[in-house]
Amino acid sequence: MPNKESFSNGQGKKINKINTILLLGVSLLATGCANKVHTYATSTENTIALRALSKQDVQANIGEFTDSGKNESKVMCRLSSPVGTPEGRTFATYIRDAILAEMVVADLYEDQSSTVLTANLNDIYGSTVIGNAFWEFDLSLASSNGKNLNIKSRYDYESSYLATSACSEMQRSFVPAVQKLNTEIFSHPDFPALLK
Repeated sequence: MPNKESFSNGQGKKINKINTILLLGVSLLATGCANKVHTYATSTENTIALRALSKQDVQANIGEFTDSGKNESKVMCRLSSPVGTPEGRTFATYIRDAILAEMVVADLYEDQSSTVLTANLNDIYGSTVIGNAFWEFDLSLASSNGKNLNIKSRYDYESSYLATSACSEMQRSFVPAVQKLNTEIFSHPDFPALLK
């Protein structure tokens, strides 16, 4: 039969292990994202839409994209794991860089242009609910020429019952969600007026 000392040592070791596991868990949540979204990739659809605009002899510079001071770079997925941007950039900056990349490829970006596009990411929301998983964006674009455009975009995707799979799907679906947002911006009938 174990004596009192060996019993209390065994209990102490268990408590230490639990404390270590809890500390590691908190550290992982505090230090970064388990699920970082991929670097943005331009889409053929967006290149085609923007090249059609280049025939109108319009170009613009890209200014600052803000998010009403929230500086959001990650969202929690099912309270288990954060999904966030590469290098901790804000979602607003990620979208800015995505639009910039698309415009560079289509030869619509001009860093010396007097026309400057800025934007505010009013809201970003990610859901992983089965049958209702989506990314949603509310973005207000403004041109230095006084024209404005508000875009609300939603990208639906398949989710999973398991939190790890659901969070992976949330992460993987972010790039196509931003591509769709950009498609809706570039194909909007009021977008060319922002570049003049």
